[in-house]
Amino acid sequence: MNPAIQTAEIARIAEMLAPMCDGDEGLLADMLEGETEIDRLLARLWEQVARDTETLTGIKERSEALSIRKKRTEARRDTFKAAIGKVLRAGKLSGFQLPEVTFSVRDGSPKLEIVDPSAVPTEYLEPKYAPSMTAIKDAFADAGELPNWLTRVEAKDVVTARTK
Repeated sequence: MNPAIQTAEIARIAEMLAPMCDGDEGLLADMLEGETEIDRLLARLWEQVARDTETLTGIKERSEALSIRKKRTEARRDTFKAAIGKVLRAGKLSGFQLPEVTFSVRDGSPKLEIVDPSAVPTEYLEPKYAPSMTAIKDAFADAGELPNWLTRVEAKDVVTARTK
């Protein structure tokens, strides 16, 4: 059955049962379990959440492994390119042709590397402007009208699932 239809049916039955429970949520849950398939619906939905969580965990682990492999492969490529340069320099050649590739080597230029970013004087810093969500929330949390660059998104339920 469709979860949306089941949810509507649960809501309809809950409306009828809630007045009989006098605010006792445990009693209402027990009665809903007896009158509907709320337990089966929630179990089915949770199973999908658990499967998706496992998939995301696997993707994250695989991404980390691929990232490590990528760094190793880049380092190996750079080592072999440097070796090609050394071979050309040893042969006193600026270039060499093979059927599928032409090599060339030239003098590089030294690079500057910042070793302590916090010690760089301010005249050599680039300002990074980003919206301050804290300031925006403080200024517009209760505002009736918002500027055209801001919108209010409806609140969403926060669902917590604690596994045993």
